[in-house]
Amino acid sequence: MDPGSSLLDQSLKGFTDRLAERSPTPGGGSMAAFLVASGAALTAMAFRFTSGEKFAAVEAEMAARVERLEKLRRRALDLVDRDSSAYDAVTAAYKLPKTTTNAEKSARAEAVQKALRGALEAPLETMRAAREALESAAAGAAEINPNLASDCATGSWCLWSGAEAAALNVRINAGSIRDESFSRERLAECERILRECQGLAESVRSAAGRLLA
Repeated sequence: MDPGSSLLDQSLKGFTDRLAERSPTPGGGSMAAFLVASGAALTAMAFRFTSGEKFAAVEAEMAARVERLEKLRRRALDLVDRDSSAYDAVTAAYKLPKTTTNAEKSARAEAVQKALRGALEAPLETMRAAREALESAAAGAAEINPNLASDCATGSWCLWSGAEAAALNVRINAGSIRDESFSRERLAECERILRECQGLAESVRSAAGRLLA
């Protein structure tokens, strides 16, 4: 990604054009974050329509969930750029000169490892945002305006897909990190979040299915 540019300034067509280029960034990690942002947005829309006299009993709770989802949407959008920048740092580290002295070799190796840790942390943060958004989705899914049940379910599936995609990026970066304790800890969190996201998404789907029946 060009320094100083933002993927968020692209049109939808422009973003997909960038994804299709023969370039490592933007890649799966940025797309995962965009899925989470989209899922949070769509779920927020469904909750916004759960208002008015018919939904007076739950309107305040829905409004609070919308506020949380909007914060998560902004967080996920930030991660679209952050993920690409993190992997650009990996590419830059690998391009450092392969010099001959032990000190220079050590400095290059440490630069690569530091960049890889950053490239792992970005998708892990995307997974955390997806889980929080799915928690809000699952908490409100059974009480939404039935006309928006399919939108809520679609939003939750975007969130779940974003979490799965981010997990793939966590795993692939973990495989190149030499600090086994760091990798083991992050991978354990990754798998835990993924299980939680799956359960939450299934809960939303079940609630939506009952409303659509």
